[in-house]
Amino acid sequence: MTSTPRLMRPLLLGAVVVALASASSGCSWFKHKSSYTSSVENRPLEVPPDLDLPDTSAATLLPGSAGLGAAQATAAAAISLSDSATDAYPRIGKALEGIAGVAINGRAEALGSYDVTYQGQSFLLRVQDSNGGSRLMALSADGRILTSGPAADLMQAIKSKL
Repeated sequence: MTSTPRLMRPLLLGAVVVALASASSGCSWFKHKSSYTSSVENRPLEVPPDLDLPDTSAATLLPGSAGLGAAQATAAAAISLSDSATDAYPRIGKALEGIAGVAINGRAEALGSYDVTYQGQSFLLRVQDSNGGSRLMALSADGRILTSGPAADLMQAIKSKL
């Protein structure tokens, strides 16, 4: 008589071999490769030609020739000095004290500035470091560089004293 457990051993061994073979092959019976390889998400990103660089047409406009005159006036309004702003500040103070008609209303050494009145106009004289030296300029109450009037006259007087 044949026992059932003896017949089951070869069948069980065959089932284990088939299971191992199918697991090692990656179960390709159940995968559909075409569904994920052709998906839209896997395609490389395509940027339209007009969007790959920013629009710089307005960024490269050059100023007109009227702006050049203002730059030259600003350069003429400042006095260039060879020493640093810290060293030039006391020399400018002495020069201001030697000019007739100048009233020094306030001093701020930390800011490198003098609040002065000259020929009826009040303005700020400020010295600041610039390119290995320093420069002195006259500023209005709203921060504009003064290039004419009493401020220009005082700047010429200071230049002659320094």
